[in-house]
Amino acid sequence: VSSNSNPNPSHAAAGQSPAAGPRRHAPRRPPRARHLRAPRAGSPASHPRRHPLRVVAPPQRPAPSPAATLAALETLHLHRRSLRLSSAHLELLLPLLPLHPRLVSPLLATCPRLLLNYSLPFAPLPLAPRLLLLGTLATAKGSKNSTSNGTSGSPSTGNLGSDHGSDDPVVSVSRILENMEQGSESSDGIDHLALAGIGHALACADELHFGRILVSLVRICGRIGDVGVGVRVLKLVDWLVSGFVGSRMMRKVQVLFEVISPEKCESEGYVLFPAVMAACGGLRALRVASVRHRLDFAPKLKEAPERTICFAARRATVDERYDDDQRHVLLQCVALGLTQCGPVAPNDSVLRCVLMALLEELLPLPRLLRISVKSPDGNSAELAKNQVKQHQDSVLFKEAGPVTGVLCNQYSFSDEKTKDYVETRVCEYAQELYHHLRAAVLLHQAKRNGLLAEIDKIAEAAFFMIVSFAAEVAKHRLDANSSGGFQPEVAVRILVEFSFVEHLRRLRLPEYTEAIRRAVVVNQDNAAASALFVESMPSCAELTTKPDLLTLDGTRYICYADEVQTSRILFYLRVMPTCISLIPTHLIRDKLAPVIFLYIQHSNEKITRAAHSVMVSFLSSGNDSDQDDRVALKEQLAFDYIRRSLEAYPGVTPFEGLASGVVALVRHLPAKSPAILFCIHSLVVKAKDLCTTAMIQDRSLWRSWEESTEPCKKVLDLLLRLIFLVDIQSFSYLLKELAEFVTSLPKEGQDVLLDDMHAHVAESDDVVRKPVLVSWLQSLSYISSQADVRESRNNAKNARSAGGVELSLNRTIARL
Repeated sequence: VSSNSNPNPSHAAAGQSPAAGPRRHAPRRPPRARHLRAPRAGSPASHPRRHPLRVVAPPQRPAPSPAATLAALETLHLHRRSLRLSSAHLELLLPLLPLHPRLVSPLLATCPRLLLNYSLPFAPLPLAPRLLLLGTLATAKGSKNSTSNGTSGSPSTGNLGSDHGSDDPVVSVSRILENMEQGSESSDGIDHLALAGIGHALACADELHFGRILVSLVRICGRIGDVGVGVRVLKLVDWLVSGFVGSRMMRKVQVLFEVISPEKCESEGYVLFPAVMAACGGLRALRVASVRHRLDFAPKLKEAPERTICFAARRATVDERYDDDQRHVLLQCVALGLTQCGPVAPNDSVLRCVLMALLEELLPLPRLLRISVKSPDGNSAELAKNQVKQHQDSVLFKEAGPVTGVLCNQYSFSDEKTKDYVETRVCEYAQELYHHLRAAVLLHQAKRNGLLAEIDKIAEAAFFMIVSFAAEVAKHRLDANSSGGFQPEVAVRILVEFSFVEHLRRLRLPEYTEAIRRAVVVNQDNAAASALFVESMPSCAELTTKPDLLTLDGTRYICYADEVQTSRILFYLRVMPTCISLIPTHLIRDKLAPVIFLYIQHSNEKITRAAHSVMVSFLSSGNDSDQDDRVALKEQLAFDYIRRSLEAYPGVTPFEGLASGVVALVRHLPAKSPAILFCIHSLVVKAKDLCTTAMIQDRSLWRSWEESTEPCKKVLDLLLRLIFLVDIQSFSYLLKELAEFVTSLPKEGQDVLLDDMHAHVAESDDVVRKPVLVSWLQSLSYISSQADVRESRNNAKNARSAGGVELSLNRTIARL
């Protein structure tokens, strides 16, 4: 019943008009679909019925809009892998093929057998859909021939269209590619659809056409010069070889490897990147098939594609006939292909090629940073930001990790000369990255233009690459069981690399920790390595000079604001205590000490603590070879160390670092050294200043002294601790300074400090100093009490009383 008929089917079946009014009984139900079937002859139902149904023509549905058609095709195209099309579907899709060839052709390719019965309009189709449908027809024809076993003859080929006559689909594909190779047809349409069609044609072609199509394909892809095409060629050859191996068609595999052999590439003048990607795809298929099907291929079969890879790598790294564009694409393809095909035989050319590709193509961070600081205006930053985003979305950046694995694998089997070359190149890359990153951070950090956030992912990948490679180097070159034994210059090179990228470290990797441990062990046992490590550190003059790559437009360079450089020096200061005893005295005086004093007042607490730690290690170290010179240098540096530390306390200097430095100084310098006496005096003066300030700010300071965390209390606790640490010759000077300080305080402060001193002496086990301290405390307590009595009796004679107290104090100290 159509939409033009009566809307009420019950009335139409009863022959009554809808306007006849309601009936008293319920209307009859409409007949079921089974009543509409044709009855069998001779049956009672075959006689004419009294009330026959009126047959209505089907409705004419309006044609869908072009937008609705396009949306429906896009939905089908999205789910094409799960479609099962019939002949009726093909009759609906074929008229849409000229209108939407890129959407319809993949749908038609899902049912190759049905296409043999239809004539396809090839003439108006673009290149890629045309090749896809020809490849699909070739698959259908080959499948039909294999199932018919030659009994039904070859199928009709009239469905190829008027532009291909009665040619076989494989012949048509070969002819199209030859026209493209000769230039009579454009090769711009070679994409994944076109390569899929070519792949189907190659799978069904005989040996003659297989070679022709493959040669044409290599030439055409080489003319395009795009790494994306190379990746598609790898996947295509992988699929082909997997099918050939599964079908035991090994002759085609041999023909494929012959076409891309080094001799063929040299004689035919191929652009090498399609050939090397085809070789990698073939190797991948053989590797997977050997595991999946448990096959053992002949060694020559595997060696053929590896020879092509080595030939291409050698041309990319040595041959100067290649222009820059071809060389870049070849480097990228060799690196990407090796991540897919699995391990190949060790080769120096392959190792150098992978190294160049990784540093120049996959992780080109120095080049991007150089662009960002090229000009002071904002255009360079925007240009660099766009290139960074584009590189992050590329397949090259996503494969940086696997390529690093290939580099480490090839490195582990290389000879010593090649290892030195690769290590040097990676160290130079880290140094170049450091210099450009330092300039970029100084320039763009204040501008907040988002560039530094964009490069963070690439910088993190570069850090992981350097750390992974350094761990591999440490495993092979810093092992006592290795052929070369311990190699000090290698350990220093690893540490210098890590110093360059310290600013990029976000977490401590196991590889990082292991490489550091191995390098430090070598430095601890080798004076030459320790000296090399110190010499590699920037001098104080270099640290206070702006980067050469940077233009600050008149702004004064402040080294404390240079975060990248600060991170590098922090790494040096953290490693330095492990080998400080082996560092020659002249290097400490000329190179290390100025850096320590430059950063000991830095606002970053991490590097300040590290500077104190290095100073403590130096004061505690000893070296029999230059013991006198080292002691003299310790005394000389102690004055500057104490003065600069106390200048920045509190605020910058951490008390823990100051306390450890003071303790190391009084323990390891000679008895009654001028540096020790200067340290004691400076601490007492600092305590006086801090107590004066604290009493002004907090009048209840002495009442809450026990729970106080004021800097003055920390310094006084340190002075009380020194009573039992200083040498016996400096002991009397310390007591004199403490007595003068205590008597200068108000009575409340004197009582609190005397109680603290009594508690310290009571807890001491020093049988030599304890009796002296007891007598000294009694005298000090007496002087304190007498001063209070005299002050209360006669305020007018305050000055004379103070003089008497001072004379009495001097007599007491002299007696002690």
